[in-house]
Amino acid sequence: MKIKRALLIKLSVFVITTILLFTIHVQANTPSNTNFENIASKALVNLKLLVGDAQGNLNLQSNVTRCEFVTLVNRMMAYDTDEKNNSSVSVPFKDINQKHWAYNNIKIALKYSLINGYTDNTMRPDNCVSFVEASAVVIRALGYENNIKKKWPEGIIDKSKELGLNKNLKIPEDKLLTRGEASVLIYNALTVSFTE
Repeated sequence: MKIKRALLIKLSVFVITTILLFTIHVQANTPSNTNFENIASKALVNLKLLVGDAQGNLNLQSNVTRCEFVTLVNRMMAYDTDEKNNSSVSVPFKDINQKHWAYNNIKIALKYSLINGYTDNTMRPDNCVSFVEASAVVIRALGYENNIKKKWPEGIIDKSKELGLNKNLKIPEDKLLTRGEASVLIYNALTVSFTE
């Protein structure tokens, strides 16, 4: 009886130790948000989708603006190579003019129906973008907007999860994105098939 009980205790300790060691090993080999942001941003730099500031700094912890994110998506889709064919596109937003650094990127995004703006005829180009807003732009670029059945923002959130756009992002949907998180979102989008 004592031998069976001792054997049962040893077996239980062995199983629990094995489970704990496996869990620690998996956690140690799973990239954290920050590590994956670095991985994703380096990949995007290599693809020439992400560029740094004048000193080359990526500023991954800084929030990304709406016009910066639209520029990233334009590059991801290679729409930025089509700048010459935008003369017929008019920018209806009253808060952006031709002198704004992202004016041509806004025109490109309008041409490809990536952005809508607000009901007050503004785009708020220098405001920071939230995860759900950024996901909506990516979903439009990939051609999945017409497959969304629910209203805003639930439909975008559900489609984002379905497509895996939120992979390696542990953030609330309404959180303002950092440049690092935006890098992960774009990186994830690169693995999604296009739809027509």
